Amino acid sequence: MNHTPSSIRLLYAPLAALVSLLLLLAGTGCRSLTEPGSASFASVTIKNHTTEEITRVTAQVFNADGYRGGMNSSGQMVFEKEASRMTSLAREGMVNSYYGANTINRVRVDIEPLGSGTYRVEGKAYMVTGGSDPFFQDEVPVTNIRRGPYQSLLDKVADQLK
Repeated sequence: MNHTPSSIRLLYAPLAALVSLLLLLAGTGCRSLTEPGSASFASVTIKNHTTEEITRVTAQVFNADGYRGGMNSSGQMVFEKEASRMTSLAREGMVNSYYGANTINRVRVDIEPLGSGTYRVEGKAYMVTGGSDPFFQDEVPVTNIRRGPYQSLLDKVADQLK
């Protein structure tokens, strides 16, 4: 049987599509099937603690990891730290990075009551470019595939509140 390059492509295209789909599904994990869509990035459930206790421990955990911030005027916790040089270079470009532009890693944390003394602590991370003036900032959500470090921080919050 003589196969031309185009016939080989036709043979392997469905296989490549199937493998890509399986990798995509594996990257999302089972968690997204069992938890609400709002909890799909990083979240933990905490029982028998007040929102003040949860807020205090969350701030301690994020501060220990190098983040600055806390509760803002709208009642949401916001933590920020400078992203790595490689991230800044990739997002800001070589020239801007050379002249001091830095990407900020921002995490927004919400505490949602679920009833009967149970709360869901949810975090969503963003890469922020455009300097320190909020008017010029571009806040790009971090993909769910990169949720590991943020889930780890929220797991530490839950562990400290056990």
